[in-house]
Amino acid sequence: MISISDKMFITKEVNSATVAYFKKSVLRKLLMAFSFEPPSNERVITDLLRSVNHYGFDLPYEIRLGLFEKLWRFKNSLEKDELTALYFWGLDQKYMCYFENFLGDCDTYSEKKFDTEFGRSLAYKIYEPNASGLEEDVMEELKLLLCNFASEFDLSLVDKYTYRDIFEVMETYCSATN
Repeated sequence: MISISDKMFITKEVNSATVAYFKKSVLRKLLMAFSFEPPSNERVITDLLRSVNHYGFDLPYEIRLGLFEKLWRFKNSLEKDELTALYFWGLDQKYMCYFENFLGDCDTYSEKKFDTEFGRSLAYKIYEPNASGLEEDVMEELKLLLCNFASEFDLSLVDKYTYRDIFEVMETYCSATN
């Protein structure tokens, strides 16, 4: 019988590799679904991308709702490893916010105790994304990412260069160094 230690350490390398996997695989899948109609073979831009592009961050209720529905469907379709990578990415996005919140709550800890307890709080977020609020934070971060992505384009005139531009921006967003 194999015994699993109750302590698990996530190194910077493991976190970096997991976030890179998210960007190269999971994020690419999301951006493709957000940008192009599925049966179109990447030649029909979705109405959702056009709408988010048009309104920017000031989305009307119906479009905001459509965006969140798309994100929830996407999240629910992910395999376990993809979902874990998504949560690591979300944790990475919100790291400083979580750090500052934890710092404000635990100013009496020694440095070693602080590191241990903060690490535990982050692990809790990964293992219990619903209860910890990570899932909600991740969905909000994805919404911001898609709004930023959509704002990169001028969709007033769609031509053959528009598709190339979308793929180029997609490559930038999915780059492990980004």
